[in-house]
Amino acid sequence: MLNTVMLIICLVPIAYYLFNLKKFKLNTKTMIVVALFAACSLVLSKIQLIQYPQGGGINLLSSLPILMVGLLYGPITGMTCGLVAGLVSLIGGAYIIHPAQFLLDYILPSMLLGMSGLLGSDNKKNIFIGCLIAVLLKNTAHILSGCVYFGAYAWDGWNPLAYSIVYNLSGTGVEGLLSTIVLTVMPLAKIKKLAKIPSATKAS
Repeated sequence: MLNTVMLIICLVPIAYYLFNLKKFKLNTKTMIVVALFAACSLVLSKIQLIQYPQGGGINLLSSLPILMVGLLYGPITGMTCGLVAGLVSLIGGAYIIHPAQFLLDYILPSMLLGMSGLLGSDNKKNIFIGCLIAVLLKNTAHILSGCVYFGAYAWDGWNPLAYSIVYNLSGTGVEGLLSTIVLTVMPLAKIKKLAKIPSATKAS
């Protein structure tokens, strides 16, 4: 029953993505941007600053490239970039217990980062809040997976939920927050102008 609930939860953002996918304008430039930023995210994820024993930890701002695509091109393009990054990360292998766990650990986290552009990128406040929401969504996926599927690794005296929250927020949560701060201070408006990127709508 719990696995079914987890699978339904996973299908919600996927359904949102598929419903809005028709608005995704696939052209050569967009394909190159998506591939390049997905590759950058993968490379940065391999640079571990702190490695946790059960996987995860703090890496070198691997969330930043996908968050940036979401801000510059809109959430659907950002989610596409996250999807590509998630699929490419599987090349190194994956530990799969259940389809829901597979989605929560390997596909949805990077896809959800692409939703950073939900509020647009017109001002620093929207950039910060949009990125923070995306980072929280990503970590929610990791927390659900850790609580449901890896609760046996909880520290003595800790319940699985508390363990998963602390474990993930102290790792990917910190990395995501640092990426958010960096993006907030970056001159995204100038970058968008120099790259001749049209204003991204909230559903694009």
